[in-house]
Amino acid sequence: MNILKNIKSMKVKIKKLNDAAIIPSYAKHGDAGMDLTATSKIYDEYGNVAYGTGLAFEIPEGYVGLLFPRSSNCKQDLILSNSVGVLDSGYRGEVMFKFKPSLIFADNTY
Repeated sequence: MNILKNIKSMKVKIKKLNDAAIIPSYAKHGDAGMDLTATSKIYDEYGNVAYGTGLAFEIPEGYVGLLFPRSSNCKQDLILSNSVGVLDSGYRGEVMFKFKPSLIFADNTY
C-alpha cells in the first residue's frame, strides 16, 4: 500500500484564474473527492452547457485528475458529455465541465 502513502502526501498546485474562483474543498470528513464550484456558465455551438471553475491545476507527472458529476446531478436534465472528465498532468487550462441535455422520455416504455 505504499502508493496510497504517496498519494496522500502529493501536492497539487491550484491557480485561480479569476476572483470568483473557489479553491476546492471536501464537504465532509472522509469524502472521496473535493467539490468544485462553477463560476461561469455558457452554451457552446453544440448545445452543451459548459460550466467554468475559474481554476487551473498542476497535476504531477505520472498522475491524472478525474472529474465526476455529483450524485445530485440526477435531479437535473443534464449528462456529463464525456461521462468522466480526465485532467491530464500536462494540461494547464481552466477546468470546465460540459453537459449535454438528456433525453426526456414521454412515457416509461423502453
